[in-house]
Amino acid sequence: MGEKTVDFLILGQGFSGSALGLLVEELGYSYMIISNKDKHSASSKAVGLVNPVTGRRMAKTWNYDELMPLAVKFYGRAFETIFKARGNFLNLKPIYKALFSIEEMNFLTAKSAMPGYDEMMEIFLLESKKFPAVFKNTRAWAEIRNAARLEPAFFLQNALNYFISKESHLNANFSIEQLQKVEVGWSFQGLKARNIVSCLGLNCPWTKEELWPNKGQVYEVEGLPNWGPEVLKTDVFLVPTEDGKVWIGSTYEREFENELPDQNGWQSISKDLDPDYLAKIEITKSWAGIRPTTWDRRPIIRKIEEGLFAINGMGTKGVSLAPFAAKNLLETYFGHS
Repeated sequence: MGEKTVDFLILGQGFSGSALGLLVEELGYSYMIISNKDKHSASSKAVGLVNPVTGRRMAKTWNYDELMPLAVKFYGRAFETIFKARGNFLNLKPIYKALFSIEEMNFLTAKSAMPGYDEMMEIFLLESKKFPAVFKNTRAWAEIRNAARLEPAFFLQNALNYFISKESHLNANFSIEQLQKVEVGWSFQGLKARNIVSCLGLNCPWTKEELWPNKGQVYEVEGLPNWGPEVLKTDVFLVPTEDGKVWIGSTYEREFENELPDQNGWQSISKDLDPDYLAKIEITKSWAGIRPTTWDRRPIIRKIEEGLFAINGMGTKGVSLAPFAAKNLLETYFGHS
């Protein structure tokens, strides 16, 4: 690459790198994204769900009231930028959580009446929702509203194609040994940059010691009845695909030997499935990824030194956190709102 200087050199093209690239372009900055387009990031292996509540207590996700409106606006603008047409990468749709006991029904019925939750969820008796009894001992369903899903591969591939068309993507593996400080800021393989932002996840040399790697496994299956496009969940999600299959996932493993799918993952994922349906399932595909999480599940948005920054720790919430983290970095360190 010849002598070229950009305002931002962005390392990595997962959710965070893609979001930052699109945002700095909106602001009129020049940029270059470095990634190996033949290697798949943890972002590309995600299911892509945005769930407004989390955990067994169904607590509202951290900062959700800011994250969700921002994500809807960002992915809408991203769609229009990439395709030159109105649309949105983020599809709003409810999630239906299976409830297994009267106590759980009563708890969530009371919670659904609380301020901040009253428009977010509603409890339905089993017979009022015509879903098959894919989960054993289901008593009722909680409809979780204000949820959404993004198809990671579709978003990331089209974002990559866009960056390539703008001559703002360098197909390379980042190596810190090739990074040099120069008068203007930084240099990598002959490319000069005033600022570098690492969005490398677990491969980030500046923040990797703070991360808690977390393995997630997903299985694509066939043999389950077609109940429509609705996402069903217990501790895991059942996500129907357009070709009639179902994605089941994901695990949350803090201890693991490698990043490959394994039998322990399937046993964990399938434990709530009704035995009659489980016997009919055929696994057609499986994959796994290692998420960069933090101890408090908050994102890392940091200035490392002059002209060097990092975004990391998206965990299971990369779809909603990436636009927030990119926006926050530009507001905090570059004065943009």
